[in-house]
Amino acid sequence: MTDSEYPWRDESLLYELYWEQELSTNEIADKLDCTQPTVHKWMQKFDIPRRDAREAAPNRRRHPAVFTDRGYVICATNYRGTTDSVGIHRLVMVAERGFDAVADKHVHHKNGVRWDNRPENLELLSRTEHAERHGFGSEIKPTDHEWDVSDRERDERGRFK
Repeated sequence: MTDSEYPWRDESLLYELYWEQELSTNEIADKLDCTQPTVHKWMQKFDIPRRDAREAAPNRRRHPAVFTDRGYVICATNYRGTTDSVGIHRLVMVAERGFDAVADKHVHHKNGVRWDNRPENLELLSRTEHAERHGFGSEIKPTDHEWDVSDRERDERGRFK
C-alpha cells in the first residue's frame, strides 16, 4: 500500500485542502474518494486543527431556504441545537398582512404551485376553507403519495427525516 493509493494519509495534502483551499471535510472526502469520517480520523491523527463554525460557514450554503420533499420552500434555522422552520409562503403573508392576520390561518397557493410565493398567488383561508378548496370536505387529508411515504422515519415534531 502506497500513500498515493491512500491520499487521505498525506498530512500536507489534508492541511492544504482544508486550510489553504478551505474545503470542507465532505468536499475533501469527495475529492480523495473516501468517506468524511476517514478524513476526520486522519486530520485528528495529524493534529490538524478544525475551523470553528463561523470560520467554516463560507463552505456551507449561504442561505437557509430549502425545498421540502412536498415542494414547499421553507426557511430553517438551527439555534443551540433546536431546528425551527417556517414556510416562505407564510413569511410573505406576514409581510403583506401582519402577524396577527396570519397566525390562525392557512396560506393557500391559488395556482397550486407550492414554490410560487408571489403575494398575488397567496391567500389566507381558515382550515375548513382550505380543506374545501382542495376538495377534502372540512378536513385536510394527505394525498395518496403522502400516505405511501408515511412509514418513513419522522423526527420528534413529526417531520420526515
